[in-house]
Amino acid sequence: MRRLWHFYRTRKRRTQILIVVLLLMVSTASGLYAWVTYDLPSLDNIEAGLALPSTRIYDRHGRLLYEILPPEQGRNRVIPLEAIPEYCIQAVIATEDANYYSHPGVDIVGILRALWINIQGGEVLAGGSTITQQTARLLLLDPQQQAERTLHRKLREMVLALRLQNAYSKEHVLALYLNQVYFGNLAYGIEAAARTYFAKSAEGLSLAECSLLAGLVQNAAAYDPLSNLEAARER
Repeated sequence: MRRLWHFYRTRKRRTQILIVVLLLMVSTASGLYAWVTYDLPSLDNIEAGLALPSTRIYDRHGRLLYEILPPEQGRNRVIPLEAIPEYCIQAVIATEDANYYSHPGVDIVGILRALWINIQGGEVLAGGSTITQQTARLLLLDPQQQAERTLHRKLREMVLALRLQNAYSKEHVLALYLNQVYFGNLAYGIEAAARTYFAKSAEGLSLAECSLLAGLVQNAAAYDPLSNLEAARER
């Protein structure tokens, strides 16, 4: 009888401890979620984050005379995803987010890989941000928040990316990204980049030209073909 009573009391105590631990875990998770999502931008704000298109003035023969850039921005021309060569799209995906079509907006494997690379290198050498995360950062966070290199910013970016991917198709997010990402020399989006570096529309880009532009997304200044063509080619 005593053994049964001892077993009952021990089991009861363990159950109580388990309940307390579970409550602490739920409370911690709820607090963390509230900390990350407090005042998080709505997806309705995406339009406000889009780069303004530059104003172009043509002569009566259709030749460009002037291009007026928006204040504190650069050249931007939005084109449909169908107008971008497939090898351009694949070059950017291969460079920025090889698992783009298989993750829900956040690539846990990519984050762990980037973390391991950074630990081995002793500094931040890889970011692990997916194309969806970069799109969320570009369009939903203000410049000050974009410049932050904190865990809080990273977690907010991840939540926004998950929401963005849940609301839009992969193709839609990819179109947003390719039309807004910075390619250097005041060129925002692949159409502006094609005209800035190759004086042609994105539709006419070759495989080699697409590969060069894909490299600019990671570090437009370091691989700028106008000032450092050799580095751009090696990249």
